[in-house]
Amino acid sequence: MDTTDYLASPSVEQLQFNINQEQTTLVLGVLNYLERLERQVADMREFVKMGFRQDNSMIGDMDGGFSGRVENARLQARNWNRANVTELDEPFRMLPLFSGEYPADIPTTGDVLRAASHELIDHMLDIYDIPFIPTMFLMEKKMLYLKFVGANRVVMHRILD
Repeated sequence: MDTTDYLASPSVEQLQFNINQEQTTLVLGVLNYLERLERQVADMREFVKMGFRQDNSMIGDMDGGFSGRVENARLQARNWNRANVTELDEPFRMLPLFSGEYPADIPTTGDVLRAASHELIDHMLDIYDIPFIPTMFLMEKKMLYLKFVGANRVVMHRILD
């Protein structure tokens, strides 16, 4: 018996995957993972496309038409509110309704919002079509409205305390 047979390294055939065992499991696992990723990417594409679907009658110019101008005005008012309203007696800038008009019966200061009742907050949420559940706590309803108008954290904390 030759002693070099025991010391020799294993042959390449011995180190290869068995086609029906390890390699098949690895390939199936990777393919399953790729299928899940493809489904998630397709779902995300659909989600993003939903944000760009608009009624064709509203599209009139490059910025998305009338609804785009309203959203732009809302964004500017929110940014101003977040940056400039730091005390309860300072008024928030009003946000336009979806129709482009500004409501007349909405309180604009944190002092009034702090003392607001359920009915007043419900009215404000209804005017702006902010979805809420009528059985929510008053604090949760105020928080929805304050996030909508763009109140910063300091003012939100003072109003909700």
